[in-house]
Parts: sequence; structure tokens; C-alpha cells
Amino acid sequence: MSILLLAICLQYICPSGASKPLINVVWFKCTDLRTHDHAALKAAHSDKLPVLHLYVFDPFWYEGKTRLCSFPKTGVLRTRFQIEALEDLASRLQLKGHRLNVRTNVSTAECFRELCKDYDINAVFAFHEICSEELRIQRQVKDVLHENGAGSLQLHWGYELLHHDDLPFDTKDRGAFKEIEIFLGRVKGVSPRPSAWQQPDFVKGPEKAVHWQRARKNIPRAEEVLGNNYVPAEDLLLEFRWQGGETAALARMQ
Repeated sequence: MSILLLAICLQYICPSGASKPLINVVWFKCTDLRTHDHAALKAAHSDKLPVLHLYVFDPFWYEGKTRLCSFPKTGVLRTRFQIEALEDLASRLQLKGHRLNVRTNVSTAECFRELCKDYDINAVFAFHEICSEELRIQRQVKDVLHENGAGSLQLHWGYELLHHDDLPFDTKDRGAFKEIEIFLGRVKGVSPRPSAWQQPDFVKGPEKAVHWQRARKNIPRAEEVLGNNYVPAEDLLLEFRWQGGETAALARMQ
């Protein structure tokens, strides 16, 4: 009897033995804070699994300096714009019955390492990167997922006017891009894909909206994430500011 009681107690003392929820993850970055025309978001919801929507305020971007001249990587106005975009994204996800999970004071790689401890990750969905520092972080996330036996990092193209798969040539053929006249001639007749093609069909039900316990309860202020890079004087230049967020962007388009 005592052995049986010990076994029951160990189930609660050692939660690592318990099965973890199987989820999909949407990894948002500062360049894709929207629900409209978002291929990665659409793909994450197509499996009908619970979905965790994630944004990481990686100190590398907000507290770091550029390699040349040591300028802040992200200034106050840009950070404020991103925070407004995040607040708007959180509101739009909430209208669909979902939640935006925001992490601060942790690197992107470490954030995904913690995510692997708490969940069984089916796949992580995000957009391709093309710049060196972004690609390095992308590789780190891919390595973390592999090391922890998690699902793959599934990348989608989302910044281009013409979709990668619609081009009438191999994009690895750099000759197609050497001269603008040659490129325009080869893509003549190729049309942009309608944004409606990438509209997500959000999975429904409270059990599908993942709330990560490690996530913040609210979106931070600029001074919280910028650390020593925060300059109060720059925060007062309101006349140079655009309103951040998908809602404001769509209104400007109209």
C-alpha cells in the first residue's frame, strides 16, 4: 500500500512525467504583426490543433547596439510603433477567441527552449528571413527544436509582391535578377496573389487558444524593453509618429 501511495504522489511531484499538450506555434516577428494576408498563421490553424501565438522581445534587438557606430538596434519611436502593432494584434486575436503570448527578458532561442519544456510542439510556423542576424536567430530556433525532439520550423514567404511559387524560373538562378529589364520581362503576366488566399480560418473553442503561463499578462512599455537604449526625449516626438497596427494600416489604405 505504501508503495502505491508513493507512486501516486510522484505523479504530482514530478510533472515532467506527465504528457504535454500538443500544439502549433505561430512565431510573430516585428515585420508581420497582422492577421490579414498571413500564410504562416493560416497554416498553423489548418491542422485544427491548439495554437500558441508568440512574440519575443529579444534583448538582442531592443537592448543591443549595431556593429558599426554602436547605434541602438531599435529606437524609441520604432519600439513604440511595434508595441502599438502588438496591442492591435492582441485585440484582433482576442476577437477570434485567441491570445497573443508575449515574452520579455529572454532570448528567442531560450524562449523556445522553455516552450519545448512545457509543450509538445507539432510545428512552429513563421516567415522566412533574408538578413544575416535574423537568419542566425532562425537557425538557433531550428537547432533548439531539433535538440528537444520537437516538430519542424515551417517557413513561409510573406514579404514579396509576387509569390515565390508563381515565378516562371528557378529563384536560385541569380541571372534572373542581374538586370531589372530582364527580371521584369520574365515576370510579365505574373499577378500578385489575392490576399484572401492567405486568410486564416481560426480554430474555434477555448481549448484551442493556448495561454502560456510563462507569458506576460500585458504588453510592456517601451522603457521596459529598451533598457539603457531608452531616450525619453525621443519619446516626445509625437509629430513624427504613425499609429502602429494592422487596423490603422488598413484604414490608411482606404
